[in-house]
Amino acid sequence: MIDNAEDLATKAQDNKAGLKRQYVNIPIGDEEYGFRISGIGAKSVKLEKFVKYDDIMEAIESGNDNGLEAMIKQIIEDYEEEEDEE
Repeated sequence: MIDNAEDLATKAQDNKAGLKRQYVNIPIGDEEYGFRISGIGAKSVKLEKFVKYDDIMEAIESGNDNGLEAMIKQIIEDYEEEEDEE
């Protein structure tokens, strides 16, 4: 069993090609979402998931107001560009 970050990073880098084809299922709200491992770096693992705008709206309309789609919708709605300070 791996018990430190250095050995974990080494094993991930040694198996980079195979790991990049793996998926991770993560429960968010009442649903479980599949994220693809899209990157293996020296310091971190990158997860990726494409969420279509239609899927966001369909989830909200069907009452899923605490899932990933609702979170993404809220981030988009609340975003305001910061003004540059000179």
